[in-house]
Parts: sequence; structure tokens; C-alpha cells
Amino acid sequence: MKNYLKLVYLFSLLAVFSCRSTKELVYLKDVAQNEVIKGLPTQTTQHLLETGDILYVSIKSTNNDVNLLYNPESTMETNVGGQSYLKFTTPSGAYLYGFEIDKEGDLKLPMLGKLKVVGHTQSEIEQIVQKKADESLKDAIVKVKLLNFKITVMGEVRNPGVYYNYNNSINLIEALAMANGNTDYATIKDVMVVRPSAEGNKTYMLDLTSKDVYLSEAFYLHPNDNVIVRPDKHKNVQLNSQAYSLVLSSVSVMVTVLGFILVLR
Repeated sequence: MKNYLKLVYLFSLLAVFSCRSTKELVYLKDVAQNEVIKGLPTQTTQHLLETGDILYVSIKSTNNDVNLLYNPESTMETNVGGQSYLKFTTPSGAYLYGFEIDKEGDLKLPMLGKLKVVGHTQSEIEQIVQKKADESLKDAIVKVKLLNFKITVMGEVRNPGVYYNYNNSINLIEALAMANGNTDYATIKDVMVVRPSAEGNKTYMLDLTSKDVYLSEAFYLHPNDNVIVRPDKHKNVQLNSQAYSLVLSSVSVMVTVLGFILVLR
């Protein structure tokens, strides 16, 4: 009986340590009601385009030949098996139909020639193309979008994977929402963002429980960023808590049966 009590005590301790407070999974828990949270403006965190980036370029003008070249909307819908899809919304479609920045940092466009665009933001490149188009086209309207803005979300999220962003910017909270949020085993105090650069991969540790996360230069994600949500240090104990409970219940039943048999004797 003493051994049984010791066993019960041991499993009780394990059950206690396997529990976590829900406060550990609360985002921005230091924010007060009606507080204005200050953070970095999106324009200061915009991605500077690099060689290999793929752009969607649309130019509309009074020149029909230009419209046929630069208006993908007129030809981008294709029927396959009775269903239409947009060429530019798939990685392979972007690769085949987009305009890639070459190794020299140039964007080669039909009729407009080479344009040096590397190191500029998406909006700046749109202005560069607009200026060039205005030299030879009347009433040209230029639209430029980045097609290969992808991020990878891994670790303790419900749907890890590679996600494509078709907005001008995306922040860390939005990226986690795309992955259907974190699991109950996640630690959101140390979410890692790994950002590729010419010097190597730079890492950032962000605390999503604090409003200071908005001040991190990694809060707004860049193309090819990796977001890694790490597990809580007690994850193994939490995963095994059900097994502990099952073992404890089995031992309890066995002791009860043995005690009943001894009484009958």
C-alpha cells in the first residue's frame, strides 16, 4: 500500500508539472484597453528587390500592341477540365509568365528594354517603369507586383507550410494566422524569424506576448523569411500526461481488485 501511495504521489506531481497556464499563450498581454501601440511603419521595412525576384508587370495605354503584351488579364484565364485558373497565382505560373530580375539587376521588358531595378522597393520599381513608359506611350498606366513573396512557417503551428503573399506587406501575426495559429504546445515568447541575406541567414527572436514585438525589424516579413515557432520546454511531459493518467488508473484498478481478493480470503 505504501508503494501504491508513493506511485500516486509521483503521478500527481507529474500531472501538476505537465499543466501550463493559459497566460503563456496570450498575445500582447501587456497592452491596456484603448492603448495606442507604436511600431515601425511599413514603408521602413519594405523589401528591396533582388536578383531572381519575379515581377508581374501590366501596362495599359492607347497602344493596342502594348496592351496585348502587357495586359495579362486578357489571356491569363485558361480552362482546364471545365475550371478556370489564374496563371499568376501559382508558383509555376509566376515563373513562366512573370518578369525576372536578372543577374545584372535588370528587368527586361518588351519595347521598353532594360531597366536597372535591383535594390529598389516594389513601389519604386513601378515608378521606374512608369517613367520609361511615359517616354514612348500616351496615357500609360503601370502596375508592378512581386510574385515570389513566399514565407515558410514551421514548428508548433496547426498547418505548417510555404505560404505566398499577394499583398504589399505581411507581418508575423498575419503569417501565423495563415498557418491557422499556434498549437497549445507552442512558446510564443521566442518565435524565431530567419531572414536570408547576402551575408548569411540572420535570426531574430520575437516575443509575441509583448507589444514591443511591433518595434522589431522582423515583425514585417520579407520574401523567403522562415518563421519557426518552437515548442514549450514541457511539451514531452504534456504529451505523456495522458499516458501517466492511464497508468495511474490501471494501477488503481489493480490495487482495488487485489484488496478485494485479500478481503475474500
